[in-house]
Amino acid sequence: VYIVTDKPNYFEDLSIKYGKIARIDIIRQELPEIKGAVLSVKDVISQEYFMLVYGDILAPKQFYSDVIDAFNVYSKPVMALIPEEDVTSYGAAIVDSKGVVRKVVEKPKEVLPEAYAIGGLYILNKDFFNVLEKSEDMGEALSKYSSKRSIIASIWSGWWIDVGYPWDLLKAIYFVLKGLDRTIISPKADIASSAIIKGPVIIEDDAVIDEYSVIKGPVYIGKGVYVGNYTLIREYVDLERNVVVAANAEVVWSCIQDKATIGRNSYLGFSVVGEKAVIEPNVITLTLLKSIKEKPIIVKRRGQEYAKLGAFIGASSRVRAGTILEAGTLVKKKTIYDKS
Repeated sequence: VYIVTDKPNYFEDLSIKYGKIARIDIIRQELPEIKGAVLSVKDVISQEYFMLVYGDILAPKQFYSDVIDAFNVYSKPVMALIPEEDVTSYGAAIVDSKGVVRKVVEKPKEVLPEAYAIGGLYILNKDFFNVLEKSEDMGEALSKYSSKRSIIASIWSGWWIDVGYPWDLLKAIYFVLKGLDRTIISPKADIASSAIIKGPVIIEDDAVIDEYSVIKGPVYIGKGVYVGNYTLIREYVDLERNVVVAANAEVVWSCIQDKATIGRNSYLGFSVVGEKAVIEPNVITLTLLKSIKEKPIIVKRRGQEYAKLGAFIGASSRVRAGTILEAGTLVKKKTIYDKS
């Protein structure tokens, strides 16, 4: 497995954690865009065919298995396709009656009713590198490649997330945590005797769940996380490494990234908090959208549907104590936000 990234230090622990399952090599990306990432492995791919997976795509195991199965049946290149109504945000592919990709359009300017969204998963042969080198970008390369050889379409109708915007992380968390079917608590975690844990939850090494806190799964609590006294962590929350959630806080359906801090008496819902960001005490997020500009989370309560979206707090930013964050608020990274 080759992981191409411009931030190799983010992935250094993967080779240790999964080294017994697969050999993982981290390759620094020197050239820009997807084209640069793919060409970074040109000289290290030894087999005739290789699988290319975009790093911003999230889907269940079967999504990948279907592509591999198609290749095993046809012994030809394969492209994963998604039946999206609006393909203007994606690369698009048109498929013929035999299930073969006949045309590729990179982010069409208008809706193409007969097109599928390209799913960010391919099995290609080494000839593709030569085509890519002579092309302007990945879209042009795929268009040329599909015109010269048959690419089998693997059409996927299950859940699939292309993480292009912060709120896409909320949908990704939902599908990943929804699949949890048991509670796994590390023996190295410190769980107070008065804490209440209703699974399914995952609690990693060195996490601390303090007195009288309540965890209502599905929830993921990463390594070194601290959850303070009387804090409520509700469903679909992802607390990454070394996050601090102080006393009497409440968090629901949110992604809190590495080393972020949620202050005491704060309420955070349907939100994404970047790494090393600080939410000071008594911060409240309003989550009910008055108008739908972004793609909200639709929540059903007592037969009614509500469009929910919280705040998106950039990395290393700070939200001052007592601030009320309107639904859909965006705080840029490394800034101080104060609207109490």
